[in-house]
Amino acid sequence: MATLEKIRNKSVLLFIIIIVALLAFILGDFLTSGRTYFGHPTTVAEANGVTVEYQDYQNRISQTSEQMRNQGREVSNDVLSQNVVTGLLTEQLLNKEYADLGITVTDQELSDALVGDTPHPAAYQMIGYLAQQLQLPEASGRVVFDAMQNPAKYNLPTQVGAELRQIWANQEKELENTMKQQKFMSLISGLFTFNKLDAKNFYDDNATTRTIAYAVKDVAAVADNDIEFSDADVKALWESQKQNYELGEPMKEVNYIYVAIEPSQADRLAGQQAVENAIVALNQTPGTEGVASDTHFSVQNLKNTASAVKNTKLREFITTKEPGTAELINRQGDSYTIAKLQDVTTGIDSINISMLNAPASVNADSIATLINNGTSFGSLAETYAAQDSIWTPLENIGIDEKTKSALLNAAIGKAFVLNDTIQGNAVQNIFRVNRRHAPVKYYDYAVIDYTVDPSQETLTDLSTNLRTYVSNNSSAKDFTDNAGAAGYSVLSDQVGASSTGIGNARDSRRFVKWAMENNKGKVSPVMQDDRQSYLIALAVMDSYDDYMPWTSPAVANQLRNQALDSKKADKLLADYAGKANDLKGYATLFEARLDTGNVNITTPTLLNIGINESALQGAIAAADKGQFVGPVKGNHGIMVFEVEEVDQQNRPFVEADYGQRFIQTFGIGRRGTPLPLLLGKNKIDNRSLNFVQAVGE
Repeated sequence: MATLEKIRNKSVLLFIIIIVALLAFILGDFLTSGRTYFGHPTTVAEANGVTVEYQDYQNRISQTSEQMRNQGREVSNDVLSQNVVTGLLTEQLLNKEYADLGITVTDQELSDALVGDTPHPAAYQMIGYLAQQLQLPEASGRVVFDAMQNPAKYNLPTQVGAELRQIWANQEKELENTMKQQKFMSLISGLFTFNKLDAKNFYDDNATTRTIAYAVKDVAAVADNDIEFSDADVKALWESQKQNYELGEPMKEVNYIYVAIEPSQADRLAGQQAVENAIVALNQTPGTEGVASDTHFSVQNLKNTASAVKNTKLREFITTKEPGTAELINRQGDSYTIAKLQDVTTGIDSINISMLNAPASVNADSIATLINNGTSFGSLAETYAAQDSIWTPLENIGIDEKTKSALLNAAIGKAFVLNDTIQGNAVQNIFRVNRRHAPVKYYDYAVIDYTVDPSQETLTDLSTNLRTYVSNNSSAKDFTDNAGAAGYSVLSDQVGASSTGIGNARDSRRFVKWAMENNKGKVSPVMQDDRQSYLIALAVMDSYDDYMPWTSPAVANQLRNQALDSKKADKLLADYAGKANDLKGYATLFEARLDTGNVNITTPTLLNIGINESALQGAIAAADKGQFVGPVKGNHGIMVFEVEEVDQQNRPFVEADYGQRFIQTFGIGRRGTPLPLLLGKNKIDNRSLNFVQAVGE
């Protein structure tokens, strides 16, 4: 019994130990992953009661990436991911507003927008594109819809109907969202109105130009030690502009060292020698055998007429050199381009043909006879796939040798049948050669590219040196202070969960993740991008929650200059105010010339003085003709002026017109995106970094 009692007592202790260990495990995992416990692990972002879920986020990224690839566009995945978050949040918030406001699009409205006499602009481009690609007789929604339902009627394969139905369904969905958004924006825009004072002020601001004579005294005339200036002045200016530095999400101030992975001088010398050796080998061996064994050289074999070669250096080379000659024709930085002329022949540049594809069930010879007896290809296009009088080159476009030979040897103006087999299916093509260009020279040549890459030794040296520096400077302060002596430049940035990267470092969101997960003073290990184009190391200098503080280097540098100029302008104002009675007298005191110019209050740049000079522009707008004003304090000095002329350009004041222009300028509809309107005072909780691979994973 005593033994059992001991076991019971120890089992309680063991149970407590297990529970503590389990809680420690859970808490540790929560602190490191941030998304496994407490909160929905699949939520990418949340705002104002709506969420973006991971599956939708991934699907949209895949769809958008594919669309951009098809368009030949490239965008950073980091940028794309944040655009997708913003886009999906906007859609969700709009759908919430549509439901709350009862905004819908009826079936009839959608039908009219797609197949009505006047398609919706958002659908018109799709309709026109499909009609052109499918060679439909009319670019209208009705015809495209009919082709979708009855592809055989338009000589289209059955599968085209299924493809069109998918395209049409996607367009319906997109168009419905577009029409709902238009209704919503129209409703919201109607809430923003104008009164007579708004219209008159807008008229006065835009229709009135004042010609002034003026003189300026710049703050550069005041030395820094002529004024009392401290951090308190910077802080006071920040307090007066605090609303400009409000943050939408927590941010980290980071300093970082960026080391581009590029060839060393030894690599470049070795690369230059490799290119010189390759040119010698190309001149001594047939074809491109001289570089066949070196995968660093990229070879492209081409055959063109001289007129088809757009590169002037390359065109000059192939038209002036003997076959077998290889030369360096271009070098840009670490990239070399060699050209080798291999042969010069003659051939037909292009021919004008008419062609028709006849089904296997049709007697193609009888159709050819009809054409030779005067029937046009155009008249047959309603029944068969036919094209009349088109110019086509015969080289470098994939025409098989059988067809090329037939077109080269055919009699001009006589239709003939060419039978062939494609993937086991018999095809009948009827051709007629209408014209042939005269034979021209064809140049058979190779373009050989070589890029000097950093060697493994160079990469090892760059990495070792930076790792050694980070190891010896493991605090954020040392990391920053000692960089210059070690030959590194320190850059800075402010990053948050929505940041697409650090500075201009491509594909660097996982480094943002590291910064957001580490505290002030922490220095990162040396990290490398996936393309192996740079090394980077970060130091977390500070953390910000609600506002970017005046102590942030980016803010402090900007505000310090503003505050310093403001204090200097105050001194100038105190030194010169009341010391003269007219413009000429002040110009003499300022040791400045008198200038004249035209001022409109809506112009962001004031003459040659600078931008955002609201105090000066306001004083000018309030002055009457013949009135002398000043000195007036500006951002970078003081100014005196006299209004010489007030010109309203013979524009009559029409309240309705200028009221509408006021709304267009300041109304809700001018926003590029409705997201700020939908968010109101709410902020976005962006959790997308939780789904970014961590450094070292």
